[in-house]
Amino acid sequence: MHNFWLLDTLLGLACLLVANQYWCLTRSRYQSAALIIVAALLCMALAALVGAYRYGIDPSVTELHRAFARISGFASLLLIGIGLTWARLGVSWGTDNRAPAYAVVVLVLASAIGLAQSRWLSPLGVVDLYSAVGLALWLLVGMLELLAPVRLKRGQALILAAGALLILLNGLLIGTGASRLLGLARTNWFHLLLALSVFTLLWARPLFDLELSIRE
Repeated sequence: MHNFWLLDTLLGLACLLVANQYWCLTRSRYQSAALIIVAALLCMALAALVGAYRYGIDPSVTELHRAFARISGFASLLLIGIGLTWARLGVSWGTDNRAPAYAVVVLVLASAIGLAQSRWLSPLGVVDLYSAVGLALWLLVGMLELLAPVRLKRGQALILAAGALLILLNGLLIGTGASRLLGLARTNWFHLLLALSVFTLLWARPLFDLELSIRE
């Protein structure tokens, strides 16, 4: 048994735990930027938990799982990149309210679905494109904070950048096949490393604090 359901559950819980931390930030800090991170993590959590239900309880929800996984692929990493960049740049739009976040989430999903339905890119191509842009933004924020810190300490910036690199290497070297690596199915490794990457977002929370000054 590959026990896919177990690692899907772990990933879903990791996303929910980190989303809860960012939800707390939406109350008094960069509200829209933090809410975008929450939306991204909820998309990922929903796909993972439906996957856990599929593999552990009811295989008949396979198509539903694939649909949620595709939505997560369209939106999650790109929204994380946008949210981090928004907070790093200190954009005032959406500082005191959450309305702009809803517009961004809708635009990302609508554009992804539109591209997937067009002849320009396949759905998988849209996932790859949006994920690549999101990871690039995530990594850029980490590197900027490492080289020219605004709100993160050096260690925090390193961990944040490492999260983006881990996802990149995870996709390139591990993948989601059923074959085994060191005794564990590649899909399980993929979800385990993705969960670890999600946890690195906890070190990005100072970006959303308007009161912190530049740190060495």
